[in-house]
Amino acid sequence: MPANAPRFALFDLVKGKSYCFRVRSVNKYGLSEPSLPTPLPPPSQVLAFRDTKTSVLLQWDKLKDGLEPLGYYIYCRETGTEEWQTVNNKPVTRNEFTVPGLQPGKEYVFCVKSVSEAGLSESSPETDPIVVRPAIGTSPAKTDIKILWDVPVMSSPSPESKGLLKTIGPPYDVQCFEVRDTSLQLRWEAPLYTGASPVTGYYVDMCEAGSEDWKQLNKQPTVATHMKVSDLETGKCYIFRVRAQNKAGIGPPSLPSDPVVAKTKPGTNEIELGVDEEGFIYMAFEAPEKNDSSEFIWTKDYEGPPDADRVQMEEKGNKKKPFPYGQTDGNPGVTLAEPNPLISGWNIDVLEKGEVRLWLEVEKLSPNAELHLIFNDKELTSTPTHKINFVKGKGLVELIIQNFCDDDKGLYTAQLQDGKAKNQFTLVLMDECFDKVAEEADAKRRQWKKKQGPHFIENLKWKVTESCEVLLTCKVLQTLNCFNITKADEGQYKAVVSDDRGEDYTQLDLTKGGKRSFLAITLLALSATPLKIRPTAEGIKIYTDVKYYTDYMKTTWYHKEKQLESRDRLKAGSTMNQVWLHILDPTDADKGKYTLELFDGNNSHKLSTDLSGQGKGIKLKGRICSFPGRARVVQGLPDVATIMEDKTLCLTCCVSGDPYPEITWFKNEKVIVFKDRYKMDVKGTVVTITIEKVCNEDTGKYSIYVKNKYGSETGQVTISVYKHGEIPIGMEEKEITVWPPIALKPQLHSQPHQ
Repeated sequence: MPANAPRFALFDLVKGKSYCFRVRSVNKYGLSEPSLPTPLPPPSQVLAFRDTKTSVLLQWDKLKDGLEPLGYYIYCRETGTEEWQTVNNKPVTRNEFTVPGLQPGKEYVFCVKSVSEAGLSESSPETDPIVVRPAIGTSPAKTDIKILWDVPVMSSPSPESKGLLKTIGPPYDVQCFEVRDTSLQLRWEAPLYTGASPVTGYYVDMCEAGSEDWKQLNKQPTVATHMKVSDLETGKCYIFRVRAQNKAGIGPPSLPSDPVVAKTKPGTNEIELGVDEEGFIYMAFEAPEKNDSSEFIWTKDYEGPPDADRVQMEEKGNKKKPFPYGQTDGNPGVTLAEPNPLISGWNIDVLEKGEVRLWLEVEKLSPNAELHLIFNDKELTSTPTHKINFVKGKGLVELIIQNFCDDDKGLYTAQLQDGKAKNQFTLVLMDECFDKVAEEADAKRRQWKKKQGPHFIENLKWKVTESCEVLLTCKVLQTLNCFNITKADEGQYKAVVSDDRGEDYTQLDLTKGGKRSFLAITLLALSATPLKIRPTAEGIKIYTDVKYYTDYMKTTWYHKEKQLESRDRLKAGSTMNQVWLHILDPTDADKGKYTLELFDGNNSHKLSTDLSGQGKGIKLKGRICSFPGRARVVQGLPDVATIMEDKTLCLTCCVSGDPYPEITWFKNEKVIVFKDRYKMDVKGTVVTITIEKVCNEDTGKYSIYVKNKYGSETGQVTISVYKHGEIPIGMEEKEITVWPPIALKPQLHSQPHQ
């Protein structure tokens, strides 16, 4: 049976035995692939022995139960410090290691971690502190004397089916070579474990020494295990790391390289590269110092010597040349021995008129250089629609295509020959790459063509005037076009301009799915009059007159910067042409600043007035300023009510309005769906909701919203549910009738408005 929680208890495990665990998730479509297994445990019995005045010998026990790690990483820390240093850049496979480069007389502690497909293990227990001093005799062999301690229980992996693991391990042994003032060569080793698929490339990261701000150097992964890093600042110290990638994604970074300063060492000589009169490539290097034991060793791509059948070696004194015969097969721009060395691979530009420019650049070519441009196995010649430019002095190859279309999809190959040196470069322009270029070319072509005839300088847009009319404007060249619309004219608008040279159009969406709600609230805000104050038979009314009323207007009232809610003495609502706040039985506490906020989704529009000096002393006369048939919540709801759990709660109020209003109940501002324990009953003007067997989740703010064509109003009550045995403060002698009317005392309590 699947577990329903992200934790699971395991029983019947054998004490002292290592286990491996993994997890799979399941849904209606089936089982997922398993998670990574847990890492191996760390090695045990890590012992440190004196070796030399700058090194220490470490030994440890192999893992039990036949577990074989991919290797081990060793870490050291000087006593009294907290920072651990990585000792080895490449995992060691033996169970002993000599730690070099230590300070004589200093005291260190060491620990070891296991490496597996699942990553690094926890750290082993630290060794006893050891002072770096020369050994008295030979390095001690292992004896039967062992230090015993309890090994903490950690899970380890069971045999894993090959291919289930997707993640890829980190590269290792990242080193810097050929360091110059502004560049260096970086080399590394492939990961020890590759997961479910082979390595597809590497990303190189760099940061300055002392910083944690890593910067990725290559946008596209490099498939080689080496890369030239350029544009370094002379004299700065850098650190590098490498991440491997396979089909499952990018793995964790390698350990950082040793810090390296970008600076050319004095006396450094460079390799001389050139082409002789017969078109053969030559490389020459002169050793600054050479003796009888010195040896020239040439390698290609750091993998071994070049092909002996195609390379002739010649040594004169301190200088040696290899002469590659004919064209090399190295990657463009990577090998030193490449003819017509590539400066820039194939590039794609879309020009202003929608023309597509394909171009590449190599080193400067001689006047006798030749170009053959092949498209899908057919050689192209320069035509008005496919213009070829070959600038030999700049090494530039360029193809400009007009009216780029599906017929231009395929493979483009530039074949170059200069003397006996040959090379070729291929561009694959298909699938997503082609579609992207074609889309951009079509858009630019249409834009350019549009500008040749009449076109819109400013697209169709709208604004609301002071008279609350919507003004639509658009500009064709130097002509401004304007016309007015009203709320009744909501819809989609399109303006078209054309002549015999072409046409252009601009559109504006003023429908409900477009700008309608924003337009409506803006109309409301800009048409609203300043707040007015009027005495009524019941109290004081604060209101604003508006030209337009919509169902989706959002209004909020504030008193002294505090948001107000409708309650017994404060009634907020609206009619077709008015937004208002009614204060019943006003007191001195109701004096102060009142603000009406109208929010359009982006900006707030506020109207304010001051009620200071108006209160009980005002002479009340006249009648309430509203439509006689406006929807209202007349009476019945307290401010706060409490009830014991498992009782039945009954809320009753009276409503009025002609036509009879629509009624909606809310709980915590969400519409209540009446089913199961929730029921609503309407008898004439009396509206009742009943909640059976109330529980803690029924606690909250309840409100009734009534609405008809003349206006709306809201009544509110806060319900608090308490548990059996609890007696809320002030509730000891309170009783209330429940529904149905039986002899129950649910302790429902109404508190007066504060």
